Amino acid sequence: MVLLSFLIFKNILEDRGMKEILRKCKMCDKPRVKTVNLDTEKFIHYKQSFYHYNCFVELKMKEDKLELNEAIELADKMVIKTREIKTINSSIDRDRLTYWLYENYDINVLSPLFFQKIKQINDGTFAMRINSPITYYDLLQIFKKMKTYLDKVNSQNERKGKKIDVIRRVDYDLAIVINNYDEYLKWKQKQKTEEVENSKIKSDIIFKKEIQINNITSLKRRNENENEINIAEILDEVF
Repeated sequence: MVLLSFLIFKNILEDRGMKEILRKCKMCDKPRVKTVNLDTEKFIHYKQSFYHYNCFVELKMKEDKLELNEAIELADKMVIKTREIKTINSSIDRDRLTYWLYENYDINVLSPLFFQKIKQINDGTFAMRINSPITYYDLLQIFKKMKTYLDKVNSQNERKGKKIDVIRRVDYDLAIVINNYDEYLKWKQKQKTEEVENSKIKSDIIFKKEIQINNITSLKRRNENENEINIAEILDEVF
């Protein structure tokens, strides 16, 4: 595969209407129903199950006989704790990647082998040539940023008579994405460096403004003091 200049990463695709990332609430959801929206609401992961925030509060009041304020305080702590669970974040990122692929390639099913492959890539066990894990999050970002290029490659292949079905194309594009991971890391580092530099510039501007304000305030006070002295001297002369 040909490594690309990461000018292609200027082509950032805006998220389209993505399928909701849902989980089953152990307390209120019926069989085969999932209503805990991991993107839009507070949720809690407790004892290997998901709960709506309010359902968890109700559970703790019922099971542990907690007062409402106690249950709410516990729920708030559990929300924070849930957000820090790596496996939860990873599963959310996997779903976002999967739904984007469904949407972008206009497909409804991907093979178990494909999911096994991206899991191995995420875990860092896919191939010897890949020295470190590539997270579901990073895979999605590269797919999105390379979309224009990937579409162009596919069009070129079709014009050359190398048309492939959509499932094989996803695998083909995944190979291109993996081969550009190092370039993506360079791009990320550049973005991070620019953010740090911009932050420093903003801090310097704020600092300089504060100095100017302090200097102006100091000058005003000095002028006020001088005026007081002058008035005092005049009064002494008069009286």
